[in-house]
Amino acid sequence: MRLVIFLLTLSALGQSAFAETVITGDQFRVVDGDTVHIGSHKIRLIGIDAPERHQQCRNDENIRWDCGRVATDMLAGMLESADGGIRCVITGRDKYQRLLGTCYANMGDGGSVEGGIDVQKALIRSGFAVAEYADQYIPDEEAARKAERGIWSGCFTRPKKWRRKHR
Repeated sequence: MRLVIFLLTLSALGQSAFAETVITGDQFRVVDGDTVHIGSHKIRLIGIDAPERHQQCRNDENIRWDCGRVATDMLAGMLESADGGIRCVITGRDKYQRLLGTCYANMGDGGSVEGGIDVQKALIRSGFAVAEYADQYIPDEEAARKAERGIWSGCFTRPKKWRRKHR
């Protein structure tokens, strides 16, 4: 019986390890603040939700600003600065069949994309995305909120709620 349980466990671990895919590249196109194309692969950055491209927020003086465009530009700028390219670890698909992944960018030593900064974490810490669908980035969101960075500098509608209202 122990052997059967061991083999089933080993089999399950093996399947999940082989299901993980890594996509790398230095040719990409940013769709919005949480979606990027690398080659023919459309990748949704897992664990975050950024303002939609046409979404507006209000600053601390109640003045509207294009937070969705700024979030998109922030992601594009970060990836364009990645001199070693980007690497996305794909862990599944969402209900729209987009690839879900955590992406990393090499930001300065001219080396490979092994390691690199966690793009999702950087977007949340800068205040241009919220933690959504995963708990790992909640401390980063709390830090951005406390420092009143990005969308936290005023008021905004959470991207998920904004999409429901505008689609």
